[in-house]
Amino acid sequence: MRRFPFLKLGLFLVGLAVTASANAQTTSTACGGSSQPRCQITAPADQPTTDYTKSITDNIGSWNTYSQSQINIVSNRFTWSFVPKIPTAACVNPMIDGPNGTGAVMMDICSPLATFQTFINGVLAFFCLLGCVQQIRAALAVN
Repeated sequence: MRRFPFLKLGLFLVGLAVTASANAQTTSTACGGSSQPRCQITAPADQPTTDYTKSITDNIGSWNTYSQSQINIVSNRFTWSFVPKIPTAACVNPMIDGPNGTGAVMMDICSPLATFQTFINGVLAFFCLLGCVQQIRAALAVN
């Protein structure tokens, strides 16, 4: 070993490095494994950023409100329904003379009629769908 004095020093440094790395692995806090705790970073709240975010969010909300106020939107103009509506005459509640003869009383028949009309439209749509399926089956059976 007298010929290679640096070999002893090199082996010593390699041994020291291996020992240090082994100690570093055992003393570090491991996280994210199957039996280890969840890895997380807790950052303190930054008040200027929070204030800036709130002001930008409020600004966007006010612009949305302003933009919506500039447009006249009719809310019942567009309806989404998969049940077709059969056009009929408008329902008018009849006026019935009061039993004591003092005046007329309006009898509400339009709201139950509207419910019945929706039900009948749904039944008709169902049978139309069955008819379409039967027509397709009949066309496929010909071939």
